[in-house]
Amino acid sequence: MLRARAGVALVWLALLAACSTPLPDPQSAGAQIYQVRCSGCHPLHAPGALTAAMWEIQVDRMQHEMLRRAVNPLTEQERYLILSYLKAHAADAPAAPAASAPSAS
Repeated sequence: MLRARAGVALVWLALLAACSTPLPDPQSAGAQIYQVRCSGCHPLHAPGALTAAMWEIQVDRMQHEMLRRAVNPLTEQERYLILSYLKAHAADAPAAPAASAPSAS
């Protein structure tokens, strides 16, 4: 039981540390909707703070919390864009391929 609490505490500490991190790809539709819909209630968390699977759980949890607090939940399109964005920049997202240097021919 203590080990589980310590794990939860570590996740929350990672999220708190990630709150002030600038968002990657801030002009994308997903980032903009994430900023508008999520920052109204809490500081934004860096997408790289959680894995893709953890973001699925977190967004589902927040949907229930929004309903509980009588806040309009995410539409299907908002949910899709936010999750796509968060998963693309999640801790376990594949690294973007490096731009290759032009070859001298």
